Amino acid sequence: MNMKVHLYLILICLNVFCRLNAQTGVAGNEQYNSYEQCIYIDNLTQKLTSDIFLSNYYCKLKPSDFKTSQIIDTIHKRREVHISTYKAKDGYLFVNKSIMDKVANTNCELDKMGVAYVYNNKAVKTKKDVFRILRLRINNIQIADITQDEQLGIITVHIIDKKHVIPETLTLKRKK
Repeated sequence: MNMKVHLYLILICLNVFCRLNAQTGVAGNEQYNSYEQCIYIDNLTQKLTSDIFLSNYYCKLKPSDFKTSQIIDTIHKRREVHISTYKAKDGYLFVNKSIMDKVANTNCELDKMGVAYVYNNKAVKTKKDVFRILRLRINNIQIADITQDEQLGIITVHIIDKKHVIPETLTLKRKK
């Protein structure tokens, strides 16, 4: 066997039998483990991520499809993990940030809430709808309304795509 294999075997044996943990001996390590952890996926807290997006998009991602950053706030004892995906465009990120701003202003319980997206007056229910929302550009959208129903536990976001809006009524003037 070569030297590299021997080294790996020694490290594995030491880890298994001696229960080595690199962070255990570091003074103050236990304080970071007690911090409140918040995970944000594309500007939306993990607790509010819609099931339709989880099943049709997020569950199918590879590690190369996203980037992760972490912010540790020692004053508020809070650890924030921000995950952003490459397919999510600025419009979708803006919508999610708007949802989080609405939630912050109302102080609702996130554990009991979910998010429903309505795109051009149609509920987002299919994989095709999910990818339409992900591809939104901030220049082309308008958030018509964000409503919150605490009894049902739903935050509904009404998004209008300015590029695909069909005029409500077209009136033609006839010559007399």
